[in-house]
Amino acid sequence: MKRFLLSVIAIVGVMLSAFANAGGDALNKVINTYKASKGISVDYVISSTDGKYKGKIAMQGNKFCMTADNMVCWYDGKTQWSYSTISAEVAIMEPTKEELQVVNPMAIISSFQSGFTASVPKASQIKLVPKKGKSSDYSSILITTGKNNLPTSIVFVMKDRTRLTITLSNYLTNRNFPASTFVFNKAHVPAGTPIVDLR
Repeated sequence: MKRFLLSVIAIVGVMLSAFANAGGDALNKVINTYKASKGISVDYVISSTDGKYKGKIAMQGNKFCMTADNMVCWYDGKTQWSYSTISAEVAIMEPTKEELQVVNPMAIISSFQSGFTASVPKASQIKLVPKKGKSSDYSSILITTGKNNLPTSIVFVMKDRTRLTITLSNYLTNRNFPASTFVFNKAHVPAGTPIVDLR
């Protein structure tokens, strides 16, 4: 579950940071496009040796809501609520600065920008490799983009050479999500679900 959650969160980061150092103002262009979108939603499929998972992410600013067959995660910029069908409970936490490095899209941008070197092997593709001396779980990341300049697929090659592929589709922009989108809603979990406050 932890690996799955981090993989989904990585989608957010890569969408916003894939173009880091890949030519001039490319990163600023992606960030500005994201900010101008006033909310994005996208469908995803994650494929790895652990199986295949699919779901949807809604993002706006530093807030997001992720849904999948076996989990829902809300983050309103301060508090994170996570529901898993495996644990059958909702966990509430306020991520620390370190934990925000994997849940805050803008923090992920910084980590990719400072920790990876980008190249453009061919049109519509960007390859990211860790900079020398930088610790990373990945040996490389390959992003393929569509006509909207947003990723359509992301292939993570792990240090042990295993692969995790994320396919993205059905982008919707200018969603203007209400604040409630990013806050836990008990209507989305079974009645009587225990709530564990870890704050």
